[in-house]
Parts: sequence; C-alpha cells; structure tokens
Amino acid sequence: MDQVDNVEPDGVASDRSGGPEIDVGASPEQAAANERAGLVATARPPRARLHFLDGLRGLAAMYVLIFHSLTISVPQEGGQLSFPMRFLRSVFGYGHFAVAVFIVLSGFSLMLPLARHGTLHLERGFGPYMWRRCRRVFPPYYAALVLSIVAILVASSESKSAALSPGSLLSHLFLVHNLDFDWAFRINGPMWSVATEFQIYFLFPLVLLPLWRRRGAAFTIAAAWAVALVLHFALPSGQNFAWAAPWFVGSFALGMWGATVAFSGGEATRRFAAKPWGWIALGALTLLVAIVASSGSRLSLPILDAIVSVLALAWILACVHRHATLTADGRESSSMNRFLGAPAMVLLGGFSYSLYVLQHPLLRLTEKVLGQTSLGYEAVLWVQFLVGTPLIMAASLLFAEIFELPFTTGSHVLAAINRRRRGARDAPSLSLATAASGRPDG
Repeated sequence: MDQVDNVEPDGVASDRSGGPEIDVGASPEQAAANERAGLVATARPPRARLHFLDGLRGLAAMYVLIFHSLTISVPQEGGQLSFPMRFLRSVFGYGHFAVAVFIVLSGFSLMLPLARHGTLHLERGFGPYMWRRCRRVFPPYYAALVLSIVAILVASSESKSAALSPGSLLSHLFLVHNLDFDWAFRINGPMWSVATEFQIYFLFPLVLLPLWRRRGAAFTIAAAWAVALVLHFALPSGQNFAWAAPWFVGSFALGMWGATVAFSGGEATRRFAAKPWGWIALGALTLLVAIVASSGSRLSLPILDAIVSVLALAWILACVHRHATLTADGRESSSMNRFLGAPAMVLLGGFSYSLYVLQHPLLRLTEKVLGQTSLGYEAVLWVQFLVGTPLIMAASLLFAEIFELPFTTGSHVLAAINRRRRGARDAPSLSLATAASGRPDG
C-alpha cells in the first residue's frame, strides 16, 4: 500500500513528496471549529521521524507477501501437508487483515500534521494535496500494472481475454477497478486496495475533514462505519461492494482520531497518555484470534476488520506513548519501538508499497516455474517460502529504487548512476587540466 512520511511536524505523516501541509495561523472561525474537535494550536517544533511507523508498515506488507506465497496455485496442489506448513498457513492466512492495518496507518499519518498544529484545514488546498498523492501513488502503480499485464501474457493460465478486457484495463487505468467484482482482482489481485485507498484520499479533504469540523470526531467515525455497514447488510450479496471494503473509510477515520488524541495537545492528549494502549491492543488481538479460531469466516468481514482496526490503532498509540519516553541519549526505551525502528524494518517499510503492488506478477512467474518441476505440493510451498519470498523482496527493492524512492526519500541506485555520469562528464576536463599542469593523472 501507498505510504506516507513518518516525521513529527511539520511533516509527521506528510507523504514523502511533501504531504498535506497545514495552516497554523487559523482564522477565528477555524480556531473555533478546531476547539470543538479537540485540537489545540501549537508552535512548530523540530522534525523527528517516527521510525516505528515504517516498521509497522513493513510488517503489514511482509505479512501480505507471505500470505500469498503460501497460497500459490500450482498443478501439484493437493495432499496432506505437514504440521509446520499447516501452522504457517494458519498464522499467515489472513492477508486481508494486514490491509486494514495499512488503512489505519494511512489515516493516522495524513491527519498527524494537522492534529499536531491544531487545524483541520489543508494549507495549500485540495489541488496541491492531490498532486502530491498522485505523484506518490502513480509511478509504482502503473509500472507494476504493466508488469502484471506482461505476467498474464507470459505466465498466467487464466483467460487472457477476461483479464485484459477493455473494462478491466480501463478501470485499472483510472483506479476504479474495485467498483466491479469482475474487474477488481483480474490483473493484479492486491491492487483492489490501492484503488480503495486512493478513493479515500479524495474523501479525506472533501468529506471527512469538513464533517469533522462541523460534527466532531465521534460523529465522523460513526457515520463512516454506519454508511458502509448499511451498504453491506442492506444490499444483496454481489451488489454491496464487499470486495472493495467500503468500511475502510471508517478504519481511516479511526486512524485520524488516533493522530488527534496523540498529538493535538491539551486535555485530549493528557487523557490519551493515561490509556493502557498496549493492553488494549493485546485484548483486541486475543479477541480476534478467539473469534477466528471459533467462528472462522462465518462472522461478517466488516466486524473482523473493525476489530483489526482497533488493534492497529491501539498498537500505533502504544508505540507513540512509548516514543515519548526516550532514553538519555535519545534512543527508544521500548523494545517494541526499537524492533520496529531497526534499520532493516525501516528499510522494509520504505519499499513496502512496491513490495505490495509487485508481488502479484512475480508470484505468477514463480508459480509457472515451480509448477513445471517434479516437486510435491509441500516442497513447492517451502521453496516458495524460503527462496521465492526473499527473491521477490529483493526484486521489489530494486523496483522501488526506480519507481518509488525517487519520489519519496530518494533512490540510491539512481543517485549512484547520476554520480557516475557526472564523473564521466568531468573526467575529460580534469584530465586536460592535469596535463596542462604537468602533473600525471592519478
């Protein structure tokens, strides 16, 4: 999924190409609305990166990859699996839940600079905000879309005419393929959620923030969930857009609320500090495991996603709370935050969007290769898990260096190429200058 920057203001959670900027000097009317929403304007503090958000995002992307790796479809499929493999598949069998974590993270991140500065308005307006989101989302998305089409032509066993129909292609081109079940998973399965999240990016400034200003956080969150649940339960199956998870608007709003209570200052933040967020997260996780173990898929997906959203929110807020208690030398005092903020986890979070959108075409290729071997089904799964997964991660990192990081933190590969090109251009003039001075090169 698309990611946003994790910097404490003025850039906490702005996207890496600039992010939603805010107006600290609000008008009296804006200030009154902010006060009703529990926001308190504060001075602009120094920037500090919240590395644990990168780690959370990376974990979610990794979970989705393992989920898909352990459910690949090959001709050898079938037969009894060993206990270790069955255990892995049971632990990593709920990739959809990781998407809910992404959405809560996105709402938290995009709301954070606004909450920290006590405003509910984007400083530069809707146009620049959406330009930055498009600049961030489009390059990896369209590059992965092209590769997915190539993988269908080369390696897919499904009907190419159905996958590459005009409706499927055009809907993916305009990121509306999640509106029809027949299009949603045709070209690249995980991309359905990119369309859902991109549509939420429109709702954030056009619907959620105005509603938040007028009616407050509780009403906005409740309304977002209520509209989605009415659609889900009132409309017939197949017409209720369940495959697009419209209730993720409510998950996004939960993330917005988390940013507000954590960073807005004033009474809301003081109340936040007293909450046992770690225990709340553990309780939500326990409830989720118990429900899944006892009910399986019989419980409605929106209810399960609501529990996951609360779990993700509590986990984020627990990390924020622990982040406030740094050691004397400025390091994280929490072992959880140190793990999530470790360089490897931050790196994983940095290319998590590329990993998310690129895994589908790469998995189609590994399915084709492994399906032509004489390995049994379990052996295929182990090879995919132990060999294919790291290879997909490496390929995704290289992909990110070209199509994602140049628009966020900067590409190491492209920077090295540019340095080499500059060196090559400078080399002749340097050589002539050296020759003129009578000193040998080197």
